Amino acid sequence: MSQQPIIELKNLSKTFYVGFRRRRVDAVRDLSLCVERGEIFGLIGPNGAGKTTTIKMLTGLIRPTSGEMNLMGYSGFDRRCSRKLGYLPEISYYYESLTAYEILDFYAKLYGIRQDRDKIVSKWIERVGLGHARNKRLGTFSKGMLQRIGLAQALVGDPELVILDEPQSGLDPLGRRDVAELIKECQKVGKTIFFSSHILPDVERLCDRVGVIRNGQMEVVGRLHDLLSKERHIELCARGELSPESNAEIKEKFGVSIDTKGDGVTVHFAPQQSTTVDGVLRYLLDHDLHIEHVIERGIDLEELFTRGTFSTNHAESVPQQTQHAE
Repeated sequence: MSQQPIIELKNLSKTFYVGFRRRRVDAVRDLSLCVERGEIFGLIGPNGAGKTTTIKMLTGLIRPTSGEMNLMGYSGFDRRCSRKLGYLPEISYYYESLTAYEILDFYAKLYGIRQDRDKIVSKWIERVGLGHARNKRLGTFSKGMLQRIGLAQALVGDPELVILDEPQSGLDPLGRRDVAELIKECQKVGKTIFFSSHILPDVERLCDRVGVIRNGQMEVVGRLHDLLSKERHIELCARGELSPESNAEIKEKFGVSIDTKGDGVTVHFAPQQSTTVDGVLRYLLDHDLHIEHVIERGIDLEELFTRGTFSTNHAESVPQQTQHAE
């Protein structure tokens, strides 16, 4: 019997009414999602897409307007989830007069840690690379150092589920690498990590699955390998003169796209057009063009996200959005 997903959302929505005229803003609309235990799940989307609102509902900071949420086997956000949940908000606020050790010891007390608390706190200060600053006040910390403290407080209670909102924000490349290693370590010991990020190369490197949210709605959910593999394409590069008539004939006959620059000709084949490569190749050779190479090119998550055109052939099904009356 398979384990119950650690996160189950069904048609989750959140509506705000803002301003003097109480303007309606549908921040999240009919969002459905399952996250399995032990996986690293990345939530990506443009600014204002609903990522932080979704995370705030998951952590119980705000209540959904409608829909169902099951977290760690509890319906809705049950208070019993708190001890099993670690959370790093996008923007953190700390007592600046406290030292790194004092603030983390404070959070450990909130988690109810009594036995070996000093050892646990010291371990996490070292693990996030702040051993040299354990007795420095937070008011003297840089943004990157504060982000490391935030990661330590999210993990000090040994949670089952770790929710991180932009965990690599404000970090230099070395810091981003350290965070990535820490996330992988958490997965190895059985923790589930759910995080949002604008740093798409890190999402691509870390995540088992991703969800793309736009305008408050889940656009696509799937395994990264499956989503990216469907966007692989074949590229044929040649040298020589290609007349406008021949260019138009190739496009009409084979349905491919062509770029020309000087005497360079590049033909792009979509995955489903691979059977037409030989025909285009023969056509170009018959018209005295020199073939330089025919290669298969991949695509990364950043390019796929920027284009905003996700193939759903290997994506997981996203339930049909229901319509709400205004």
